[in-house]
Amino acid sequence: MPSEIPTLTPHQAKSALDEGVLLIDLRPHKEFASRHIPGSINIVFSRKSLSERVATAIPPGPPIILLSGEEGVAEAAADALQWVDRNPLQGIVTGGAEAWDHAGLPLVQLSQVSVSDLWQRLNAPDDELILIDVREPFEWELGYIKGSLLISLAEIWQQTYGLDRRRHIVLICEEGVRSSTAASILLHHGFPRAGNVPGGIGHWLTANYPTIRLPKPPKN
Repeated sequence: MPSEIPTLTPHQAKSALDEGVLLIDLRPHKEFASRHIPGSINIVFSRKSLSERVATAIPPGPPIILLSGEEGVAEAAADALQWVDRNPLQGIVTGGAEAWDHAGLPLVQLSQVSVSDLWQRLNAPDDELILIDVREPFEWELGYIKGSLLISLAEIWQQTYGLDRRRHIVLICEEGVRSSTAASILLHHGFPRAGNVPGGIGHWLTANYPTIRLPKPPKN
């Protein structure tokens, strides 16, 4: 049977973060964007696929702490992840960003870029924005935005070394959930200008902005 996971105070969690523990913020991506703990990784809670999402987003090894804003979510997540050995679970923090704020600890925001702003910036001649699409290759082939780079979410952690921290890097996926995770990874690695596109490619298409579709290979 798994051992009981301790509930940590915000200050206890902050001390753990200073020692290299990763904090996984389980809240919805819009809540994360409005204010979150510096260096935390946004992996939205899912009962069915949380362990898969964690394995995709972060490398094995670093211990983790879970934070949620909704009652019972961190506990449910801890129960799901205790069986996974790749990232030791050190505790949970309940109360979300509010508890962190009430403890007098700092919070930061994640820049949000609407599809209309993204369209304007991609068409501005002097804008140095970098757009990274974190979907899977098969999704990319069905339609991608001209000028975007394909780096799937599973590759973001390893690919940060090749990106320019001075540039405004915007992340996009299908709905804004995976790209929020990717943007939080960039923030964690010291990319202060990382941003997310809420609604993702879905909102882009709804607004009738163009995409490029790769041609199907010819049949033999």
